[in-house]
Amino acid sequence: MISIDGYRTRTRSYDDNYNDSGNATYQTAWCEPKLFVIDVLDEKGQPERHELPIYGCRFAEADVLALLERYLKRLHIAKAKQVQIIADGAPWIWNNVKQVLLSLEVPPGAHCGNARLLSCLAICPWYLVEQMPQRVGKTQRNAYLQQFKGWLWNGNAGLIAETCRAVFKRYGKIVNRWLNYLEKHQDKTRYAEFEQAKLMCGSGIIESAIRRVINLRFKNASTFWDKQVVEKLYFLRAALLAKRWDIVMENLTK
Repeated sequence: MISIDGYRTRTRSYDDNYNDSGNATYQTAWCEPKLFVIDVLDEKGQPERHELPIYGCRFAEADVLALLERYLKRLHIAKAKQVQIIADGAPWIWNNVKQVLLSLEVPPGAHCGNARLLSCLAICPWYLVEQMPQRVGKTQRNAYLQQFKGWLWNGNAGLIAETCRAVFKRYGKIVNRWLNYLEKHQDKTRYAEFEQAKLMCGSGIIESAIRRVINLRFKNASTFWDKQVVEKLYFLRAALLAKRWDIVMENLTK
């Protein structure tokens, strides 16, 4: 299973200017590191307890894809029974990761992608129901919510969008974005099928990795990182949290 997502780290870049105290000033732009987790699943569709995960984190899309490809090649990914991709709707993920797998001779029939809807878009039915016009009463909203949850689980996200377009008549940009997202990615929401095939349905692994690798250490208040330095720190922290620190230290001393 390959889980991918991005989050934010505030960086520091000097602008060759100085303040009244003579200290160099700098810009503090938010940047988005991309993080992936590679896990081996057991026959029940749960992470294999005797296999350590692999974390990778870089800023540039090309860099994170190159790192992912390198790890997958060393893992002989073409021998895997099946490869599952868990990600949100970011086009760069779906357009590139499958190409990486194909380049490593993973058969197309072994790919199985599902958008991380149980943690991200699971809030989508709730949000759409909350945004419905006032003429839709509370009882009807609750009925829609239960119906939408069932459709989402069974891979019928397109029905949610179709029903909402009929109910809303007029809607704003945010609602329209959610509806377009549901329609575009309904083929990745076949959760009942994924569960039956003993595959992951949620994105807890990548969410946890982002919290532990990035948020708890590199997203603190008034903390600004040099991009080149923090990428190296991502690597070290990822190795530590994946319980691969001793392996890294052994390789460094060779």
